[in-house]
Amino acid sequence: MKYLRLTEAEKARHPSIHSTGSVRGMKKLGYWGKHDRCVRCGQYIYNLSITIGSRRIFV
Repeated sequence: MKYLRLTEAEKARHPSIHSTGSVRGMKKLGYWGKHDRCVRCGQYIYNLSITIGSRRIFV
């Protein structure tokens, strides 16, 4: 696992778990892919292979 600095926008765009959580467990249960790219930033681990959908509001 790599350590990276992420911007606030990047943090909001990718799913994360607390550093005390289990990346192995997330992958084992199928929530995250086996070969997903995971990085640690501060006290959270982010999965950079998954992007959360944007919330666009059209007026």
